[in-house]
This record gives sequence, C-alpha cells and structure tokens, in this order.
Amino acid sequence: MTSRTIIILMVTACLSGCTTVQKSLENQRLRTTQQDKLEQAVKLIERGNTEKAETLLEEVVAAQGVRGITDEALFRLALLSMPSDLNREDLANAVKYLERLQKEYPVSPWATQSSSLTDLLAVLPRHLQSTTELRRQIKSLRDLNLSLTRENKEMRLNIEKIKNLDLQLEKKVKP
Repeated sequence: MTSRTIIILMVTACLSGCTTVQKSLENQRLRTTQQDKLEQAVKLIERGNTEKAETLLEEVVAAQGVRGITDEALFRLALLSMPSDLNREDLANAVKYLERLQKEYPVSPWATQSSSLTDLLAVLPRHLQSTTELRRQIKSLRDLNLSLTRENKEMRLNIEKIKNLDLQLEKKVKP
C-alpha cells in the first residue's frame, strides 16, 4: 500500500468514528432530556397537576422514541387521557396511545400491562351503552309502575263504591 492510501484510510476511519461518537452523544442527550421530562411529569402527577404532566408526556411521545422512556410516557398519557365520566371520544385517545405503545414497544413491560387495559377499554363503550339503555328501561318501568299503581288505587275505590251501591240496593229491595 502506498502512503497516500494509508492516509486516506486513516482519515476515513477517523471521520466515521467521529460520526459514530457524535450520534452516540446525540442519542444520550435525547435520552437524558426525555428521561428528565418523564420524571418531571411523574412528579407533577403525584402532586395532582395532571394538565402540566400531560403536556410534558405529549412532548416525550412526540419526540423520537426512546425505549424505556417513550413507552412509559405512552402508558401514563393513556391513563391521563381517560376521563372520569368515560366519554367515548376521550376513550378513543387513550386507546390510541395504548395501541401505539403495543405496536412500537411490544416487549416493553408497559405494553404487557396495556394489553388488558386496551381490551377493557374496547368493550367499555358497549357496556356504557347497555347501561344507558337499562337506565332508560328502568325509568320507563318505574313510570309504568306508578301509572299501574294509580289505576289499581282507582279501581279499588270504584270497587268499594260499587259494593256500597250494591248494599244500598239490597237494603231498598228488602224492606
């Protein structure tokens, strides 16, 4: 080999090594930044400030994915997305985060936990709908029961009146 070839190989090796080191440093910076945001979000959740926590978690999941961080952020964001009144539209957001978690991080422990939660959220709208329908039926049946109770009371009164009239007729006929 000529000295020129050796110099070119050495320069190429150095430059490729620098790129690898630079990428590694960028990945480490990204990981640290994402980890810090996740930790802040967890602390905010513990303090009850879920709105700011949700904003931080959304930033984490919007950035380039980092295994062990983005998956946890997706799970926590899904939990925060579930409303207390279980509105279907908000449930869809939670399911979307959980499905993304399972798709992008299938071996994550958070994905394992999210699968049963996803199944539950999938059947929940049907159960909510049937619960709503049952409540309507209960109200209708209560109204019907009230109406029938009134009719029964009215019939009893009419029966008593008829008995009294019958007794009066018997008295008039017997004298």
